[in-house]
Amino acid sequence: MIQAASVARVEHTRLDASAKSLLVIEDDLSLIQFMDLIVDSVRPGLQWEYVTSGEEALELIRRRGRAHGGAPYDLVITDIFLEGDATGFDVWMDCQELYPEMPFVIMSCLSFDRYFSILRGAKNCPAYLPKPLTVGRCRSLFEEYL
Repeated sequence: MIQAASVARVEHTRLDASAKSLLVIEDDLSLIQFMDLIVDSVRPGLQWEYVTSGEEALELIRRRGRAHGGAPYDLVITDIFLEGDATGFDVWMDCQELYPEMPFVIMSCLSFDRYFSILRGAKNCPAYLPKPLTVGRCRSLFEEYL
């Protein structure tokens, strides 16, 4: 079960601007629960947010960027296929224009070859986190960025 103290949908959480920050964009709530366990083991007490659609993510990123200046998050992790019309790729491309320095990771069940063929020629190609997710990969990612 997700603990309300550690992760919440955006409308229920305010992050401290000076603390490390994480946004996860994922519509599979079982993966949110999995990430909550990993985040808590790597950075106990870290307050982080998730949304389930690209549209929600872009609205939140823009609002948080205006409020805090600079990159709104220390790390954004997104699935490719989400609720709504915007994909994880759409969110990443918009963020490249707004906050090119913000670290971005895209997760999917696509093969590495397929993923990199889609992004061929892209500047600052985001890191790739293959599904199914593993504890080791997620732990390494969180330790690196958070």
